[in-house]
Amino acid sequence: MFVDLEKLKEIVREAGEIISQANLTPEQIRSKTSQKDLVTKYDVEVQDFLESRFQELWPDRHFMGEEQVEYRYEQRGFLVDPIDGTSNFIFGIPHFCISVAVLEQGEIVQGVVYNPVVDEMYWAEVGQGSYLNGDRLKNPDFALGEAVFGVGGSPYDPNSIEPTVRLIAKIMEEGDIRRLGSAALDLCYVASGRQGGYFEFAINPWDIAAGLLIAREAGVTVTTLDGEEPPLTRTTSILAAGPKIYAKIKNFIGF
Repeated sequence: MFVDLEKLKEIVREAGEIISQANLTPEQIRSKTSQKDLVTKYDVEVQDFLESRFQELWPDRHFMGEEQVEYRYEQRGFLVDPIDGTSNFIFGIPHFCISVAVLEQGEIVQGVVYNPVVDEMYWAEVGQGSYLNGDRLKNPDFALGEAVFGVGGSPYDPNSIEPTVRLIAKIMEEGDIRRLGSAALDLCYVASGRQGGYFEFAINPWDIAAGLLIAREAGVTVTTLDGEEPPLTRTTSILAAGPKIYAKIKNFIGF
């Protein structure tokens, strides 16, 4: 049994108002694992709002959000990033979003990604396609030289720096790159064709769960960087692209 997708989108849009009306001050920002890993008052406020509303409507579903102190994964519930792109939010870069995935039996069945700055809401339901503000999305399957390629920097994992730079160099032999700072939106941009692909060597499941479904429902191939199914229980790598670019990156990596 899926949740009411229209109601879910309505709640996520309401949560976006919290971000839109935010007046962020330095004392409302703190570091978590490092100075590169930041959280604000509004990350927590949005997460608490979503958890409260979801529990009112769907009390039998587990809620797992990025800003929880302890993580407990369950096969049925919500997987949430209250602000994906927190550093962008802090520095006033208008590229961040709320990401909500709905899980059934460990599979992503619904996803909503909302950027309140530009009022763009992406959503998908398994088997029903993916959409941006009501328009159906279809990845255009560009060649690498016809597109820009999204890159995640994995700032919390120093071991990812060298392989990231090597793969960027290979991509730039034929195409160009963008480092936008939100994994969820990167996946949505691949779905829509704004980007031809996206990769990151270390990313958390709440960052990618909703976007993964949105991308796949638009015809995008999404795997780890060794061609496996991205796990939803731990940090993972990710590669998303239309068939032509995916085949090219697969050849670069050699899996």
